[in-house]
Amino acid sequence: MKKEKNILVFNVGSSSIKYSLFEGLNLIDIGYYERLKDKEDYRKSIIQIFEKVNKNNLDLIAHRVVHGGGLKKPVKVNEEVKSIIEIFSEFAPLHNPKQLMVIDFCEKYKKPQYAFFDTAFFSDIPKVAQVYAIPKELSKKFQIRRYGFHGLSHECVSRNLKGKLITCHLGSGASISAILDGKPLDTSMGFTPLEGLIMGTRSGTIDPGIILFLEKKKYSVEKILTEKSGLKGICKFNDFRDILRNLDKKDCKLAYDMFIYSIIKIIGSYVGVLNGLDNLVFTGAIGENVARLREEVCDNFKFLGLKLNKKRNKTNEELISSENSKVKVFVKKTNEERIIIEEILKVL
Repeated sequence: MKKEKNILVFNVGSSSIKYSLFEGLNLIDIGYYERLKDKEDYRKSIIQIFEKVNKNNLDLIAHRVVHGGGLKKPVKVNEEVKSIIEIFSEFAPLHNPKQLMVIDFCEKYKKPQYAFFDTAFFSDIPKVAQVYAIPKELSKKFQIRRYGFHGLSHECVSRNLKGKLITCHLGSGASISAILDGKPLDTSMGFTPLEGLIMGTRSGTIDPGIILFLEKKKYSVEKILTEKSGLKGICKFNDFRDILRNLDKKDCKLAYDMFIYSIIKIIGSYVGVLNGLDNLVFTGAIGENVARLREEVCDNFKFLGLKLNKKRNKTNEELISSENSKVKVFVKKTNEERIIIEEILKVL
């Protein structure tokens, strides 16, 4: 009988490591390390993970990497792939460097490593959504285009849903995608994970003139927009749970309302892109767990014939729309690791 491959999947964040151990398609162990502050914290976490999963039984290691540039498919990690991850670290500074660091830590265990890119799902979106209105020669020289992110999540929750679909990945990082019969047409994040929705510490879409103005005033704009803006910039909290606990405070209520408003604006624009809507999906830590937010967002799309089943919504059930709703509304738990495993088994 053919032995199933033992595959260790790493999903590395800006301050965390999630690992999942699979035997073939079967998940056999999972763990989460958070509040990691520096390189040493990551190194110690990797050592502990390999001690726990028994490195001798591993066949290979897979990594979710946020930005892969033009790479469309899973690739085996080599020096060239590592250099691409490093190049695009400039555009995903909170994630790519940490993911590359973990890849380097794993090399001592002498197992084949594969990289899976969050940008791959959006690699072939239409030119009208992909191209920025800047000089063409600059776009070509510096590979400036809409890449999109959270691709593994959007792909996961859109599976088996036909027709006109909008997927909302709402967490500390947040993005929304328009998908037609499984093919993405547009997504709210762009050249970097800064564009689109207001996020935990990221500004989302703002007037580029603000950037020019702050640079003239000698501010470090990159740090401000990636680490000090978004919900944190409005109310000092970047954890949505803290905001929910403090809605009686004016700044927290404003941050909450602005987040919902930014979601409504992008969903509304994608209804236009799709020329209608058949399915709406909420996923991510906020999308899966905050019933109040889902209800307030959906209230703005009653004109589409969208009707929520409030009881099912409150208990975070998978289908939360009413039976007579013209738009089906889902709460789906994303499983990026499952997508990675399915793809790697195809490659092998």
